[in-house]
Amino acid sequence: MDILEVAQVFILIFGGIVVYYASRSYSRNRSRSMLFLAIGFAVVTIGAVLAGVLFQFVLIGNLEAVEAVQALSQAVGFFIIVFSLVGTKE
Repeated sequence: MDILEVAQVFILIFGGIVVYYASRSYSRNRSRSMLFLAIGFAVVTIGAVLAGVLFQFVLIGNLEAVEAVQALSQAVGFFIIVFSLVGTKE
């Protein structure tokens, strides 16, 4: 396993933990902010892992396309996270 694969595993594990606890909080309290927080972190986590998979198996050597996928997923995910923190009304 190289360093990229190890990093992808850690991103998947810790991102999954954040998504799990935010989802659990949403199901307990029906808080829309927790729902959007879970969705935002899911988008960031999936985008990071998808970028790693694309780099290693699909777009081998095309770092620009991989970076574009990761940057777009991070931008969308962080937008949703910010919305969960300031844009939702309970």
